[in-house]
Amino acid sequence: MTQTMNFVSLDFETANPSRVSICAAGLAVFEDGNLTEAPYWLVRPPKGHGWFDDDFIECHGLTHLDVLDAPEFPAIAPEFLARLTQADIVIAHNAAFDIGHLRVTLDHFGLPQPEFDYACTCQLARRVWAGTAKSRLKALTAHIGHQFNHHHAQADAEAAGRVLLAMMEHTNSTSPANCCKLPA
Repeated sequence: MTQTMNFVSLDFETANPSRVSICAAGLAVFEDGNLTEAPYWLVRPPKGHGWFDDDFIECHGLTHLDVLDAPEFPAIAPEFLARLTQADIVIAHNAAFDIGHLRVTLDHFGLPQPEFDYACTCQLARRVWAGTAKSRLKALTAHIGHQFNHHHAQADAEAAGRVLLAMMEHTNSTSPANCCKLPA
């Protein structure tokens, strides 16, 4: 099977329930089915949104000390968004969370909203592996035999990409777009 499209997978970790509290951002760039780069940024949430909830710290292990000297999102936005807009499709596991946080954060900083197509590997997995695998990222990676450091933005982005590639193989899809267009 030949992968004919390139895709970028993204993931964010947040400091608290605020949708602009992104404290870590990860991407995984896949070209012709191969991981070509996986950038990772620590991000300092903006004033008023930068407090770290204990439950969130327990989940991802990041604290305010980790992002004290990190840039705010606008500093990484050009590099981050360029990868999204250059991809044939953007994916995320639970895309409503990640794309929603991206959109609200861009609005918060008055940054333009780039156009890109995206798909959710969580929703897609429910269709592709109905009844055979749970749709949580950790369960799906176990299903495909991929080990990773869960709740680390870069590792989660790569894991979502690996899950998409496995779904493409399972469905004999030649591109992420073909896999995403499976009948419901």
